[in-house]
Amino acid sequence: MLSETGSSNLPGDVSNPFITKLSSSPQKGRISPSDPSSSISSLREGMGRMDISHRGNSMDYIQSAMERKDSRESQHATRRELDRFVPSRPSSIHHSSHSSTTLPTLALAADGQTPDTSMDHSSIADQTTSSLSASLGMPAGNNRRILSFRSAPPKASHATSHLDAQRNYLLHSSAAASRGTGSNAAGKEGAKKRAPPYVPERVLDAPGFEDDYYLNLIDWSCANRVAIGLGDTGYVWDAETGNVNALGGGNDANEDASKVTSVSWSNDGSYLAVGTDAGEVEIWDVEEGKKMRTMAGHSARIPSMSWHGHVLSSGCRDGSIYHHDVRVAKHKVMELVGHNAEVCGLTWRADGQLLASGGNDNVVNCWDGRVGASVLQTGDGVPRGVAKWTKRNHTAAVKALAWCPWQSSLLASGGGTADKHIHFWSTSTGTRTASLPTSTQVTSLTFSPHSKEILGTHGYPDNTLTLWSYPSLEKVWEVPAHDSRIICSALSPDGTTVCTGAGDENLKFWKVWEARVAKKDRDDAESGSHARGKSAVRIR
Repeated sequence: MLSETGSSNLPGDVSNPFITKLSSSPQKGRISPSDPSSSISSLREGMGRMDISHRGNSMDYIQSAMERKDSRESQHATRRELDRFVPSRPSSIHHSSHSSTTLPTLALAADGQTPDTSMDHSSIADQTTSSLSASLGMPAGNNRRILSFRSAPPKASHATSHLDAQRNYLLHSSAAASRGTGSNAAGKEGAKKRAPPYVPERVLDAPGFEDDYYLNLIDWSCANRVAIGLGDTGYVWDAETGNVNALGGGNDANEDASKVTSVSWSNDGSYLAVGTDAGEVEIWDVEEGKKMRTMAGHSARIPSMSWHGHVLSSGCRDGSIYHHDVRVAKHKVMELVGHNAEVCGLTWRADGQLLASGGNDNVVNCWDGRVGASVLQTGDGVPRGVAKWTKRNHTAAVKALAWCPWQSSLLASGGGTADKHIHFWSTSTGTRTASLPTSTQVTSLTFSPHSKEILGTHGYPDNTLTLWSYPSLEKVWEVPAHDSRIICSALSPDGTTVCTGAGDENLKFWKVWEARVAKKDRDDAESGSHARGKSAVRIR
């Protein structure tokens, strides 16, 4: 029934949108599967009507495709070769500058050989340059820069001729410096890299030298004598003659004698102060070899002392600091209270206006140098002073203190094993100006009077001498000094040699700096009329 409906509706159904046109071939009815002979005859008839209308050649198809491709490339090249900034292009280089030079045609010649595609690039470049010059209004063959002056700049007037001379001189000087012939940089670099003193000038045995970080057992006088405390006796070694004298001749040495904990020379080198373990301060006349007086008052040992004129300041283990006037019977003229632990560092500034102290409480104090100028008093009527400013930046005991000789307001302080830092302070403002980390504990500091350098002696674990430049804080050199930690040091009166004492019971003398001899001192030295002191330091 379905076949009948299809055969009856197909010719007249034109409302179906999917059937656009009726076939022009004769109507073929549905072939019944029961009639195989009729189906075979119909298939043969249809194959007979299938005929090829044209037998073309494949080369004709390839040529037509290539022609279409060439037409498209020519249109694209025409659009591409239009220059944005040059409105017109000469016909001589219209095709050569882009098509011929960048995309040469690699077609085969008739004989099968590859044609020569090379061309004269220089001629094309000349044509391009000439056309560009013509477009910009510049004459051909002119090699001037586009942004150069049309004419030479005017010459300087006579009023500025000296400036030209100075400018030329500076140019020549800078050129010579760059060649290394007129620069001071090499000299400065060479000075920084001078040979370190790997070997000491002299070594002295110091049997019984106390290996105690808080003690100050060495001092060098302006008369070129070195004082050292060994056990319960103080000794004086004359650097010029090499003689060694024991204070008191060693006759007072007995089992009940107090140990020497500190030594300090007076400013004129005539008297030596000796601090003991019993809290007493002894004043010795070195020339006469006798004890002048003993000043008591401290309740514990005295590990640090410092002179200024007739005033001797002493630091005690209980944290107190006394000012002693050695001229009067009642020697205690002032007491400074600002530490709650042992005062192991104490030094006056050269002008006597300030006193610096460091203690085992990790504190650095700066005191007013006016002795007795205080409204506060102790129970016995002695004036009591307070610190001008206090710094607590260190994290270990502060023993190393040094005043700068060429900048009076500069103070350096060094910390112990747990700190390993050197701090620089401005005493005018009380501020820290710089900090220098080290690898070992700092036991003493010394500023050079001849150059802007600072020397540090160190204890655990390296036991070295280290020299830094200031204010750059660059390390100049570092040398191993002792087999044990360095306890203290002292500077020679001429400012060139440093004496170090260590726990290995040795005194070593190191030539660190060279003295700057003035002309007058040089003449005196040549004439032989020099006196004993700073200008005549010799080590025998």
